[in-house]
Amino acid sequence: MNLDAWLLPLLVAVPLMLTVAAFLGLLPASRQVAIALAGLALGGLGIAGGGLVDGATEASLWLGGWTPPVGIAWRLDTPAALLLAMVGLLMGLASLVLLAEPDSRDDRYLWSLWWLLWASLNALLLSRDLFNLYVTLELMSLAAVGLVSRSREDPFHVASLRYLMASLLGSLLYLLGVALLYGQFGRLDLMQLATLLEDGPAARLAALAITLGLMIKAAMVPLHGWLPAAHSRAPAPVSALLSGAVVAAALMVLWRLWLGPFAELGSLMRQAMAALGAVALVWGGVQALLQSRLKLVIAWSTLSQSGYALMLPVLAGSDAWQGIGARGALWLLVAHGLAKGGLFLTAGALKHRHGHDRLTGLAGSARRQPLAWAVMAIGGLSLVGIPPSGGFVGKWWLLRAALEVELWLLAGVMLTGTLLTAAWLWRVLSIALAPEGDRFPPTSAWSKSWREVSPALLMVGLAWLAGLVTLAGASDLTLAVPRLETERLPWLLPALLLWPLLLLASRSATPAGRASGSPPGLTALLLFTAAAHLVTLTAGDLLVFYLGTAWLGLAGWGLVWLGGSSGARRAAAGYLAMMLLAEVSLLLGLTLAWQESPSLAFADLAWAGLPAPALAALGLGLAIKAGAIGVHAWLPLAHPVAPPLASAVLSGLMIKVGLLGGVLLLGDGAAGAGRLLVAAGLTGALYGAGRGLAQTGPKPLLAWSSVSQMGLATALLGLHLLGSPAALPALLGLVVAHTLAKASLFMGAGLLMSSGLFMGSGLLTRTVSRRGLLLGALALPALTLAGLPPWSGMAVKAGMEAALNEASLAAWPVTLSGMLTSLVMLRLGWLLWRLEPVAEDNAIPPTWLAASLWGLGALAALLPWVWAGVPLAYLAAPGAWAKALAPALGALAIAFLLLAAGPLHRRLAALGWRQRVRQRARRLMARQAARRWRWRLRRADAWLMPWPAFGVCLGLTALLLGLAGLA
Repeated sequence: MNLDAWLLPLLVAVPLMLTVAAFLGLLPASRQVAIALAGLALGGLGIAGGGLVDGATEASLWLGGWTPPVGIAWRLDTPAALLLAMVGLLMGLASLVLLAEPDSRDDRYLWSLWWLLWASLNALLLSRDLFNLYVTLELMSLAAVGLVSRSREDPFHVASLRYLMASLLGSLLYLLGVALLYGQFGRLDLMQLATLLEDGPAARLAALAITLGLMIKAAMVPLHGWLPAAHSRAPAPVSALLSGAVVAAALMVLWRLWLGPFAELGSLMRQAMAALGAVALVWGGVQALLQSRLKLVIAWSTLSQSGYALMLPVLAGSDAWQGIGARGALWLLVAHGLAKGGLFLTAGALKHRHGHDRLTGLAGSARRQPLAWAVMAIGGLSLVGIPPSGGFVGKWWLLRAALEVELWLLAGVMLTGTLLTAAWLWRVLSIALAPEGDRFPPTSAWSKSWREVSPALLMVGLAWLAGLVTLAGASDLTLAVPRLETERLPWLLPALLLWPLLLLASRSATPAGRASGSPPGLTALLLFTAAAHLVTLTAGDLLVFYLGTAWLGLAGWGLVWLGGSSGARRAAAGYLAMMLLAEVSLLLGLTLAWQESPSLAFADLAWAGLPAPALAALGLGLAIKAGAIGVHAWLPLAHPVAPPLASAVLSGLMIKVGLLGGVLLLGDGAAGAGRLLVAAGLTGALYGAGRGLAQTGPKPLLAWSSVSQMGLATALLGLHLLGSPAALPALLGLVVAHTLAKASLFMGAGLLMSSGLFMGSGLLTRTVSRRGLLLGALALPALTLAGLPPWSGMAVKAGMEAALNEASLAAWPVTLSGMLTSLVMLRLGWLLWRLEPVAEDNAIPPTWLAASLWGLGALAALLPWVWAGVPLAYLAAPGAWAKALAPALGALAIAFLLLAAGPLHRRLAALGWRQRVRQRARRLMARQAARRWRWRLRRADAWLMPWPAFGVCLGLTALLLGLAGLA
C-alpha cells in the first residue's frame, strides 16, 4: 500500500472519529488525547518516511476515485507537510495542557470542537480545490468560534460573536470570488485553474474578493478587529492553536492562490498587498508594545508577525515554492506557530498562578517562576530572529529575497519589525525581572511550574531546532568550521587568561569576593558570556560570527541589568537598544554578503570582495559593538552602573569583538573609508579623554577612558585600511594592552569602592598595607595606558606614530592623546585614593585576588610588546624615553595647576549641577510626551473596533487593492 492510500485519509479521519467520540461521550478525554498522540506519531513517521519534508516526493489522493474537474484532489507537498507537522505538534502539546485543566477535562462540547478544528485544519492544508477550501475554511472558523465561546473570560460571548461575524463576512467574500472564477473558467482545481486562468477584469475581481476574505480570516490590518479579543480571552491552549495554526492556515491558502492561479495577475496588486503587510508589521508591533495585559501583547504580536506573510507574493519570484523568499516565509510561519504556541501556553500558566495576566501585577514574578519566564524569553527571541532560531532563518531568507529584487523599503520595514518585536519582549521581561517581586509570598505551589510549562518549553525548543536543521541542510549556504588562528591570538590569549579569573572571582564566597561584583546570577551569566565570546573569537565564517555577537549583546544587557539599581535598568535598556541597532545593521550586511558569495567563510568573502553597501552595514554594526565615537552612547551609560566584574567583561573583552570583525572583514574594499576612520578615531580619542577628566567617580572615568582608547583603535584600523604596515601590529598591541589593563582597573576599582579597606581602627596597619597593595596593582595598567616607558603603551604609541607618518599624516594627536590619557589616569588615582567605602562589613579582599591584579597589570605592561611591532631595542634608542615621558610630564604639570584652581572647580561643579537639573526637566517632559503618544496610539486602534469602522476599513482596503488591480 503506497503512502497516499493510507496517510492522507488518516490525517482527517482520526480527528473526525475523535470528534464523534467526544460529542457522544464514548471515550474519556485522556483516551482521546492518547489516540490523538498515537495518530500524530504514525502520521509523522509516514511523512518522514515518504520524504515529504525535504521535497523528495509528493503524495496525491482523488476523493472517491474521481479525478478533477469532476472530483476533488488532495495533495501533500513540502509546504503542506511542514504545516501539518507544525499543527500536529501544536495540537498534541496543547491537548496535554487542556487535559490538565479541571474545567476542561469533562467538557465534551469543548473536546468535540477541539478535534473538529484539527480535522478541518488538516483537510484545509491538503485540499487543492477552491470549493473544498471554502468548506474547510468554514469548518475551521466555526470550530474556532465555538472554542472561544467556551471560555469563562467571554461570559457574554462578545469576542466570539465578533469573531463569528467577521469570519462569516470573510467566507461570503471568498465564496463570491469562487463563484466568479467558476462561472468564468468552469474549474475549481487549483492546478487546472492555473493553466486556464487568463488575466482580465473578472479574474482580478475574483482575486480581490478571495483575497479580502482570506485577509479577514487571517486578521490582517486593518481588518483585524476580531483577533485581539478572541485570542486574549480564549483559554491558553485554544489561543495557542488560533495564533499558531488557524491564522497560518488562512495565510497558506492565500499563498497557494497567489503563487498558483493568481500568479499572472497584475503585479501592482501584489505590491499593494506587500504595503498592507508592512503596515500590519509596524502597527501590530507598536500596539503590542503598548498593551497592559500579557495575552494581549502576544495577540498583537501575531498581527505583527503575520505582516511578513503578505510580502511573500511580491518576493516569491518565478521559482514559486522553490525560491528563497517562499522558503523563508514558510519557515517563518512554522517557527512563528511553534514559538507563539509556547508563549500562549506560558502566559496561561502565569495567569493560572496569579489569577490575572496584568503586566503590572506580574512585576518581579521571574524570581518565583524563573522557568516560565525563561520559556517566554526563549520563544520571544525566536520571534525577534536571534540566530540560529527558526525565526532568524525565515526573516533572513525573506530579507535576502527583498534585497534581490531591490525592494529596499520593504527590507527596511522587515528590520523595523524586528526592532519592534524586541521592544515589546524587552518591556515584558523587564517588568518580570523588576525587584518588586519580593512581595510575592513563598509557596510550595511554585514548584509545579515545570509540569505546567514543559509543553511550552518543548514548543519553543522545536522552533529553535527548526532553524538549526534548516541552516545545516541549506544547499546554497557554505559555512566554515571554527578555527584557532595565530592572527586572532591577541584576542584569544587575553580571553583565556581573564575568563578563569573572572569566573573564580564571581564564585568567591567571601564578602570581599561579593564586593568584587558578584550579585546573584552573575556566575551563570558570565559562563554564558564566555561561551558566546569564545564562539565569536573562533568563528570561521560571518554567520557564526554574527551569531556570537548577537548572543554577546543579550549577555551584555544581562550584565548591566545585574547592577540592580533603577539607573542600571535604564542603562541596560539603552545598551540593548544600541546592540539591537548593531544586530540589525550586521544582519543587513550579512545578507548582502551572502548575495555576493554563497560561502560566508572569511577567506572566501575576502576573495569575492564585498560591495560598498555590505561594508557600510557591517562597519556600522561593528562600530556600535566597539563603542566607536558617534555610536558610543551605550558605553558611558552601562559601565558605571554594572557590577565591576561585568564592567571588566564589557570593556576588557566584549568591545574588542568589533575590532576583530573590522580586521577580518574590512579589507581592500574599504580603503576609501580609511581616512574617515582615522579622523573619527583621533577625534574620539581626544573627546573621550576630555570627558573622562570631568567625571567624579572611578567607573564613569574608566568608561570614558574606554571611549578614548577605542578611538585610538579605530584610527589604527583606518591606518591599516590605508595600507600602513605599522598599523596592524600597533592595533594588536593596543588590543592586548587595553584588554588586560581595563579588566584589571575595573576589578580593582570595584574592590576599592565596595570593600571595607578603610574601616576599623583595629585593622589600621593591615588596611593601609592592603590599600597600598591594591593601588600599586592598579598603577601598572594605568601607566601602560598612559604610554610611560618601559611599559607596552610606549610601543603602541610609537607604532601609531609610525603608522601616521607612513600615511603622511600628522602625529601630534597621538602626543596630545597621551597627555590627556595621563591626566585621566592621574585623576583616577586621585579619586581612588579619596574613596569612601559603601560596604557595611570590614572584609578584606582575598590575597589571591590582589595578586591576580598584580599579574594582570604586569601582563598588560609587558605582553603587548610581542605584537606591537616595535623591537625591545627601541627602549635604548636615543630620545625614546624622553619622547615617551614628555606627555606624562606635561600632564603632571597641568594636574598641579588644576589642583590650585579651586574656585574654577567650584564654578564648574555649579555649572554641572545646573546642567543636570535641565537634563532632568527634559527627561520629565519626554516621559510626559511619550505617555500622551501612547494614549493616542491605543485610542487610534480603539476607533477601528466598532462595526462601522470595520466596514470603512474593508471598503478602503478593497479600494486600494481594486485600484491596484486596475493598473
